[in-house]
Amino acid sequence: IGVYAFYALVQRGVDNMVDKNAHYLMNKDGVFYFTRHVPNDVRHLYERPRLVMCLKTKSETMALKASRSMASRLDDYWLQMRLTKMDVPVAHLMVKGRPKEAFTSSATALSDALAKYCQLKGQGKPKHFFRAAERNTGYVIDLLGDRPVDTYSTADAAAFRDWLIDRGLTMSSITRIFGTVKAIFNLTIQEDGIGCLNAFAKTYLPH
Repeated sequence: IGVYAFYALVQRGVDNMVDKNAHYLMNKDGVFYFTRHVPNDVRHLYERPRLVMCLKTKSETMALKASRSMASRLDDYWLQMRLTKMDVPVAHLMVKGRPKEAFTSSATALSDALAKYCQLKGQGKPKHFFRAAERNTGYVIDLLGDRPVDTYSTADAAAFRDWLIDRGLTMSSITRIFGTVKAIFNLTIQEDGIGCLNAFAKTYLPH
């Protein structure tokens, strides 16, 4: 069966069942396919409302690995598309709009903490390590501003979580983003001897 015929089969009634499968996998004649519904707010980017791609493998282990990678990359791409067109509500009240002198802390700024993290932890790491660190830190800066690390609060972290959820990310993607951010904060607090807690360390992430 060809990809387009398989797509038609999916469209005729399997759509909802597929997306209830967290791995976005279907098996046809022993071959695995990745298939996922396109969210309405990014639907204009695609010719069809559902993505179908043959993974060219009969191994469930390989299919699961490929599916997780594709789902994660799609989540990240869709988030970027949403961010480019969104207007932040009540932007005039956001911390990033305050003058620099509003912060009296001399602690390391988040952008500098990112640079230190990449320098110390990035040796021998692949390119996607750096891209993920820069992208995930950029999300924090986009919402909360590039601030000294001891000026972020647990309330800021909770707002950041809610913001990511509102953007339509899966919890697995949000967990990865928080993992990177927490690691950057932890390293900077330890290396620079900053007397503060990691505001992102214990943020509740629903399952």
